[in-house]
Amino acid sequence: MKKSKLFTLVVVAFMIFLAGALFWFETQDKDENLVLPESVIEELQKNDSLEKAHFLDQPPLKIQEINTNELLFEQTKDAHNFKILRDSIGLKLVVAYGSKLIGEKRDKGLVGMLKAETTDLNSDGYPEILIYSKVNNKIVFTGFEVQKSLQKFVLPPLMGRQSFGYAGQDSVYLSENGNLVRQFRYKNDSFADIPTGTRTCEYALGFDLKFSMIKSLNNE
Repeated sequence: MKKSKLFTLVVVAFMIFLAGALFWFETQDKDENLVLPESVIEELQKNDSLEKAHFLDQPPLKIQEINTNELLFEQTKDAHNFKILRDSIGLKLVVAYGSKLIGEKRDKGLVGMLKAETTDLNSDGYPEILIYSKVNNKIVFTGFEVQKSLQKFVLPPLMGRQSFGYAGQDSVYLSENGNLVRQFRYKNDSFADIPTGTRTCEYALGFDLKFSMIKSLNNE
């Protein structure tokens, strides 16, 4: 009888100890960065590939860094360096003279940029950058002249006879003599010798950064 009671006490004590051990184990913080024992890794190396044995030691994948200053255009004119860059905000024009920054511009004329070029349209000794963009299927021209800062200029809207029958399909470019040319389609212009065709308008840039039309031609 005494042996039976002693055995029962031992079993109860063992059960209490086991319950306490389990409770202690469950309440401990789990270490998410547990390192596998060397014996386990060796076994993995024997039974599987080396890559699987070491996969826990691999560093996390790095997110590819976004290029925040993507160079879209760069050209030098009269020792002035012109750059158009794309960053997280959008496009910006940066102009420098040697190591001196002349100015930076964020402008709606840069949106949808197709191409850019540098020149001196009015021959005043100050270089300019000409930017051609496409907005709502229409070619938009924007220019900046470098003086003490960046001075913006644009083409004037079509006026009078030149606007009659305007039908789009614009193109803007430099002529051989250094003037700016705007070309577009027109239709049903009852005042023109050719009622429907292509109209070419040529502009000269003044020292005041304003364009004046010097000629307009209609072709089939």
